[in-house]
Amino acid sequence: MSRNMDAITNEFNRYFSKWKITFPEENIQKRQKGSIFQAGWKINFIFGIKDNAEYLEYYAIHRMTNDRHMIIYENGEKEHLECLEPPLEYSPAIDERQREHNKHNRRVREELSYKGLL
Repeated sequence: MSRNMDAITNEFNRYFSKWKITFPEENIQKRQKGSIFQAGWKINFIFGIKDNAEYLEYYAIHRMTNDRHMIIYENGEKEHLECLEPPLEYSPAIDERQREHNKHNRRVREELSYKGLL
């Protein structure tokens, strides 16, 4: 594994350590997108390059907590990205708050689907 992937792997493994989830070595070596299904988590991930720096982007879903959408750069820096928002309580008339909520989720869902993270 190249050294620039060490910081990414270490940061990912540290974050998910309490669930004993580690990043698959083979995916790192091949920079291959994939998914991890473990301890109630579904984690979809892709690799990319931005400003000559490699990064890992993942979207993690667990039914017992909020989603996580993160980029980890090769220098170990992290960037939190937008997630789908949990459903709102049902009300018979759709109000402005619900419209904004639905609009946000449509936009985020389209972006995640386009990247292959959903």
